[in-house]
Amino acid sequence: MNTSFHRTRHLLQAAWLAPAIPYRTDAPVSGASYATALLVTLLLIALLVGALLFVRRRGWLAWSATARSQPATEGIQVQASRRLSIASTAHVVSYGGSTYLIVESTRGANATVTRIEAGEPDGAAS
Repeated sequence: MNTSFHRTRHLLQAAWLAPAIPYRTDAPVSGASYATALLVTLLLIALLVGALLFVRRRGWLAWSATARSQPATEGIQVQASRRLSIASTAHVVSYGGSTYLIVESTRGANATVTRIEAGEPDGAAS
């Protein structure tokens, strides 16, 4: 009985001192792979942002482009449109023999309409 006790004690000590599971000591993915993936992701995001800026500057993202491309059916004609800032746009519109300057702003959701006299030179209207 004494030997079985010593044998059990020896087995417990060996199990206690031995490493339980040999865990992996090297990284599953190298640092170079992380850097490459990060670089490719940043490059794709930069290309997407650049493409969106290019398309926006060309005016291809204007939601009202379909309305402007249709012919005027009620006699209203848009003579010119110019973006003044990110939120403001000016339009020169003709209707019924009169010309109007419309300045709209999306920030305040307001529009100002001014009638332009036929005899005024360019830039004289205030």
